[in-house]
Amino acid sequence: MEEKISIIIPVYKVQEYLEKCIKSILCQTYRNLEIILVDDGSPDECGNICDRYAAKDKRIHVIHKQNEGVARARNDGLDYASGDYISFIDSDDWIAKNAYEVLLDGLKKYDADCSVGACVTVIDRDGKLTPKKKKKSPVVCETSEKAMERVLLRGSAVWNRLFKKKIFEQIRFPLDRINDDEVVALHAYAECKKIVFLDQDTYYYRIRQNSITTSAFSLRAVDYYYNSMDNLAFVREKKPELAECAEFKYVKAMLYCYMNLRKLKGNPEAEKIRRDIYKDIRRNKEAAMANRYVTFPMKALMQLFAGGRR
Repeated sequence: MEEKISIIIPVYKVQEYLEKCIKSILCQTYRNLEIILVDDGSPDECGNICDRYAAKDKRIHVIHKQNEGVARARNDGLDYASGDYISFIDSDDWIAKNAYEVLLDGLKKYDADCSVGACVTVIDRDGKLTPKKKKKSPVVCETSEKAMERVLLRGSAVWNRLFKKKIFEQIRFPLDRINDDEVVALHAYAECKKIVFLDQDTYYYRIRQNSITTSAFSLRAVDYYYNSMDNLAFVREKKPELAECAEFKYVKAMLYCYMNLRKLKGNPEAEKIRRDIYKDIRRNKEAAMANRYVTFPMKALMQLFAGGRR
């Protein structure tokens, strides 16, 4: 019998997009799927949409729960999953018809623990979908260290990937954080021997108004700083040869949050965090100056902020 792929989809306030996502999974050329829809207490029609599709296809399993955020929803999906492989999809995105056939074939062909498909970014302007042009990338096989370096220098998501289930035996998403994909991707790649990045489009990533990734800076965005701090500690312990890459990410996060916290003047919590980051900037200035990945503009900002008044 074909190996089973467990697909985890957190669902919250996406009633306009959810059916497109579900339909793209149901029409997959690879059929042995366990589709886990985690209704995270969505106040709209999402729960009913999930139940309606579950009644039509026995591969769909619905978890209804109180709203606790996307991280816990993904963790609940991981706890439920019974497949040989794990995959994540965001519920406002969709996938190519042959996505899982491509991902599984690539994983096996290159004897990898994780396969990553090519992604098409789609701009959603009031329902009008416009794919962004991109350059085609070749197939690349990377070691654990090289893929972790990619996360630290470029960023990463967890969707559009197929993992062997064993990779997530001990890994769960950190609760009460946004931007947690990079933490989990880094930890997951650390458990892999080989990761293959494929050249075929498998995932359609929707950028829409009022999403977390396009909304204005808020205190929640400071999680970028905390996650970078956690990743630096993890790398120093597990992969010290990547410490300089992790330090670059940390400096980048410090500068981003420090500058944007100015926009929240009058907020006592924002002022406290900004003071803490200021101390970190001063402590890490010399290391940033010596870091080969930190750009000249970033070094100039470190000098400016560390030498000036808070």
